[in-house]
Amino acid sequence: MHTFHGVIRKNVSRIAVVILLTLVSACGDKPTRPSPTPSPQASQAPQPQQTFLWQVKSPQNTVYLLGSIHLLKESDYPLAQQINDAYEDAEKLVFEVDMGELESSKTQSLVLEKATAQDGKTLKERLTPETYQLAKNTASEIGLPIEAFSSFKPWFFSLTLITLKLQRLEFNPENGVDQYFFKKATKDGKETLALETIEDQFNLFDSFSQGDQEQYIRQTIDELDTLETSFQEMVSAWKSGDDQTLKNLLLKSFKDYPELEDQIFGARNRKWMTTIEPLLQKEDDYLIVVGAGHLVGKDSVLELLQAKGHTLKRL
Repeated sequence: MHTFHGVIRKNVSRIAVVILLTLVSACGDKPTRPSPTPSPQASQAPQPQQTFLWQVKSPQNTVYLLGSIHLLKESDYPLAQQINDAYEDAEKLVFEVDMGELESSKTQSLVLEKATAQDGKTLKERLTPETYQLAKNTASEIGLPIEAFSSFKPWFFSLTLITLKLQRLEFNPENGVDQYFFKKATKDGKETLALETIEDQFNLFDSFSQGDQEQYIRQTIDELDTLETSFQEMVSAWKSGDDQTLKNLLLKSFKDYPELEDQIFGARNRKWMTTIEPLLQKEDDYLIVVGAGHLVGKDSVLELLQAKGHTLKRL
């Protein structure tokens, strides 16, 4: 048991890299296969009627907003031509966090600090007996002794379950839209910016109340068996630009937890607007790549921009 616990702690930073990329919608383990690399394949990209991409024009420039799926399969490439065109047009790219810092030693230390309980309480002491037993049974089913998570916070346990599940389903964060365009921008020498810090994202989890963290565990367990189907449906809706279906799939989990939904999406979107809106006054064109959940629902980035009087064009 002690050995397994050591393995969990050793790999906490690798899991966290994916947590950062996917945050709440999904996550996966560090990949063993390379991500798709930009190639002439892009010239053969499909051109669906619409994509999960919007354009906002100002007298000074153009800002593109792309909803990302953080994990994809290599077979999901090439991306739609409209998306590739937006990348080519943009001089600078904006991501949720600094993608280049995801695997730094500083980030690894931060992950370990944030994921580990500092007050001495065990996972068992943080959960009701009913939820703990449910968590124990679920962990056992996928080969994880619950005791290995004794010193970790509930949200980290939840995300580890999703990590392992998606890893087995072969969804790979290195194939995610964020990673794809970050690597492409790095290769092409395009500047990249961030909407929030890595610490901001982990502080989000730490801000969850005890009740929210327990709800998150139960929500995760409830949806684990249907994760493959729902995630594939999400990818299909994203590819075809079906925002209503994607909205339903992304946000249905939070139907009974509106405050939790606002913490994860709405509050962050409102904060991001202080960075996003001023970009429309710059001379360079920008491609903003954020999780698709930030472009649907109440107080989405798109809704907030419209409320400010900006006109959005779907591409």
